[in-house]
Amino acid sequence: MKKGSLIKRILASILILAAVAVISILIIKKGKVKLYSDSSTTGNTSGNLLNGGLFTQADNVIYFANPNDHNKLYKMNANLSKIKKVYNDKVSYINAAGNYIFYTRRNDKFKKSDNALLSLSTTGLFRITKNGTDLSRLYEDPTQVACLYGNHVYYQHYDHKKGLELYSAKIDGSKNKLLKREAISPYSVSGNTIYYSGWAKEHNIHSMDISGANDKVIYNGNCTSVIKSGDYIYFLNMNQNYNLCRIGLDGGSAETIVQYKLATYNITNDGNIIFYQVDNGQNNGIYMYDMSTGTNEQIAAGNFNFIHIISDYVFYEDYEGKTAYYYNISTGENKNFNPTVEKD
Repeated sequence: MKKGSLIKRILASILILAAVAVISILIIKKGKVKLYSDSSTTGNTSGNLLNGGLFTQADNVIYFANPNDHNKLYKMNANLSKIKKVYNDKVSYINAAGNYIFYTRRNDKFKKSDNALLSLSTTGLFRITKNGTDLSRLYEDPTQVACLYGNHVYYQHYDHKKGLELYSAKIDGSKNKLLKREAISPYSVSGNTIYYSGWAKEHNIHSMDISGANDKVIYNGNCTSVIKSGDYIYFLNMNQNYNLCRIGLDGGSAETIVQYKLATYNITNDGNIIFYQVDNGQNNGIYMYDMSTGTNEQIAAGNFNFIHIISDYVFYEDYEGKTAYYYNISTGENKNFNPTVEKD
């Protein structure tokens, strides 16, 4: 090898290492974050997180994973106008409140990164400001479900040897705490309590303090997809062909709400309307059940995923992920959702 070529390679290596060091400093910022004054601040609804956390709303702005752009982070007004890209990350489990957006990054799903920064850390739990600046990493390895509550994000933390475990991370990146050595999905964190179903040895419904203490079983059963809505805990009963059931916050007898085999579901903020995907091979489709009137209506026939509710809009995708839709609860209209960036 020629001396000149060797020197060039050494210089290139030094520049790369320097760039990595600078980027690491930029990414892992700590201690310069404005904490929330409300200890019960939340960043998304339990039902949306159950469906992947691809949409959330804060201050009349909807933050979402754009299905037309590899689920990268976008925002739009509450009336679905003025669509803009926030950041070039493939995202899920989006939480937004105050100045910040928190999300799970999954750029490892890209065949080839189109951003040199992304190749340094393709996965993890991240925080970014709402204008798309000051990116910070709270955890660098793969994460899944993430739920903002107060000044902590409760999330599924992945370790190469231990697998998924339940952790909490302070939003300024200063603390990362193990809560449970189990792949618990923290869809529902409310009133300083985490509601969840067991994963490894049993599937009972539990409640646990956000500190990780006082874990107790409140319902014995074979349960999954647990979310809290109002004064009830909803779940899919695996012993009852995945029917949708609910119990009180302290347990008690289960009440069956939907007697179909379901793939997923979501509930409006007022708890009055349930949207769900039937998966029995005969009546497959998304349905709307009005709890106050008892009426049940199909809004789309077929196989769909990722039901998200944002105000009067219900967003969902076909099973293959090729087409996205939204349903307007007020007008009953169903339309394709094709978000494209709008010029100022």
